Amino acid sequence: MDDQRGSARSEVTTYAVVATAARSATEAIGPALLLAALANQRADSDGAALVAAFTGLAAVAGPVVGALLDRVARPGRVVLGSVALMAASAAALAVLVAGAPLPLLLVICALGGLAYPALTGGLTSQLPWIVTGSGLDRAYGIDAATYNVGAIVGPPAAAAMLVLGRSGPVLFLLGLLLLALVLVPRIRFPVREPADERPALSRVLASGFGALVSTPSLAYATVLTTVGFAGQAAFLVTVPLLTQAQTGSLAASGWVFGAAALGGIVTTLWVARRPLQHLDRGLSLTTAGIAAALLVLALSPSFAVTVGAALAFGAFEGPLLTALFRIRTREADPGVRSAVFTTASRLRTTAYAGMTAVFGALLGIGTTRLLLLGVALQGLAFLSAGWSYRSVAGRVSARPT
Repeated sequence: MDDQRGSARSEVTTYAVVATAARSATEAIGPALLLAALANQRADSDGAALVAAFTGLAAVAGPVVGALLDRVARPGRVVLGSVALMAASAAALAVLVAGAPLPLLLVICALGGLAYPALTGGLTSQLPWIVTGSGLDRAYGIDAATYNVGAIVGPPAAAAMLVLGRSGPVLFLLGLLLLALVLVPRIRFPVREPADERPALSRVLASGFGALVSTPSLAYATVLTTVGFAGQAAFLVTVPLLTQAQTGSLAASGWVFGAAALGGIVTTLWVARRPLQHLDRGLSLTTAGIAAALLVLALSPSFAVTVGAALAFGAFEGPLLTALFRIRTREADPGVRSAVFTTASRLRTTAYAGMTAVFGALLGIGTTRLLLLGVALQGLAFLSAGWSYRSVAGRVSARPT
């Protein structure tokens, strides 16, 4: 029994180390691209456009990557190849961000975005194959914490890397990805039966979409977080300029990003020890908390208040992710779990990418108005999620038994 517990702890530890390295990279992408574009004196909207290109193609690729992870014999190879692709994209950006035309940079970012789903929802979807039994809930809490640890390491360090030069944030991103490339093979991914005994890729892909629109709780969680994350893009786009206006230093934005990450890891580790009992209610309450934090940020009179609002923002986001992961696992059939994770995750990324581009284009109206728009989107998230739940529940109850 002790040996089994030790083995389970070892599996979770290995996964946590690998996931932290990978998520540090993915959490650093947005700030690194924004800061590098601004530092290289590109147009204010260029950084937001690069982030949107990166996350936009990730949204398109997500369902396919998820279906592949459900279907291939060795999903670890998909994850490893994804890290290598993203590292190549970061290397090209580090060299070209200073003077290359924007269309070329957008293409490079888009190619890197193909790898993103495997390191976020795709990696999380493999946890039930790696950790089984009663330890899975705790593992999900730890997995959610890796996003917050990554956010602590990634954005502040990316900002600090400006001292090394204008491309310093992107070079830091490259370093994280190379570290992840070394560590990913240490995860004990499942090895499945031969390909001809598994369902076709198109069938897995369709099943993943089908689960999202035929299960009330999944529909509610997916719509709530998709629209809600669209509003959260206001935080990423406005923090560098808001911080610069309040302190005179672009690099000081690292303190704000770090505060958000610190709030997230504290609450995520807390729910890892004391798992949420009411997942759907927890998802709603944390979304409301994020709206309140964005409102305080919009009205912030000083840098100290901005840091405090960011701390609260992250404190609600961490448990939100934990609840979301557990709802997907609870509701999704194991045969299409990866497709459900990555499809839903990429829907959120699509909304996030689109609103990142919109917020970047609207920077001229001021950070306060953009953050208030982010608050309004949280309200829209509740309205649209409630409608989705009632619609799907009505269809399910109307089916003949």
